[in-house]
Amino acid sequence: MANLYDLKRFDLNLLVIFECIYQHLSISKAAEMLFITPSAVSQSLQRLRSQLNDPLFVRAGKGITPTTIAVNLHQHLSKNLNQLEQTINMMTSADLDKKFIIYGPQLFSTPELANFINALLAEPDLQIEYHDYTSINDSAENLLHYRKADIVFTTSQIYNRALVCEKFYDADTVLICREDHPRLGSHATYEEILQEKFTYYDVQDSWIKRNQHDNESFMVERNCAFRSSSFISVMNAIYQADLIGIVPQPYFTMLRASLRLKEITLPKPLPKVSIYVCYNRASLNSEAFIRVIKKLES
Repeated sequence: MANLYDLKRFDLNLLVIFECIYQHLSISKAAEMLFITPSAVSQSLQRLRSQLNDPLFVRAGKGITPTTIAVNLHQHLSKNLNQLEQTINMMTSADLDKKFIIYGPQLFSTPELANFINALLAEPDLQIEYHDYTSINDSAENLLHYRKADIVFTTSQIYNRALVCEKFYDADTVLICREDHPRLGSHATYEEILQEKFTYYDVQDSWIKRNQHDNESFMVERNCAFRSSSFISVMNAIYQADLIGIVPQPYFTMLRASLRLKEITLPKPLPKVSIYVCYNRASLNSEAFIRVIKKLES
């Protein structure tokens, strides 16, 4: 049994602050995540240093690195904090809230995502609130950490002890134009497409930015004549004008007939896009949430 008197004399909040510093290796980032000032974090760290008689973190270049004592403390503390969080969550309702909040792609056109949404709709009295992840200026980690979302679908894998992040599916990307484009057929060389005007999906998404950068290797001279943060606007521009653009294969499949679009085959295939599903590990304490996760896997 724990010595409650000794625990009472020890400020357990110091351990929470320590763990946050350890995860981010940054006092300012820890302060931001905990909604306190960097000065308060520094003062708490100094108190913990005094109690443990160890610096815990030392300067390393422009950042900080943990001491061996800090590493050992983290290894034991992370498990205990996770168990404590699970205990607290057990006190909450075992059922899902009436509203289930998802952040994901602007269009859930893939069979995997569409099937998941339909499975959720089969849950009685459950309302789904779906947000376009690319339209916000917040990270998936923050959305989940501050309980702004139940599940986030993102193109970047996340490494965080408190979160589960698994690959959901891979999708091909294709170059497209409208069917009656005056110059392009079903096949084209790089030289031919570089004579055309491109669309540009202008959002703060790491994979999209990286992919657009990678494409520069063979399209460094491309002319991005139409930019938009709305994917629907990008597709409409390709439909209405003699523009070309790179889109995920499922979006093209869904819209090709209604917008009369066609795929342009290049000498080499374009990069695939990976979609990851992320959620709080503590949510697995809810039987209803586990049912949701099983729908993802089915």
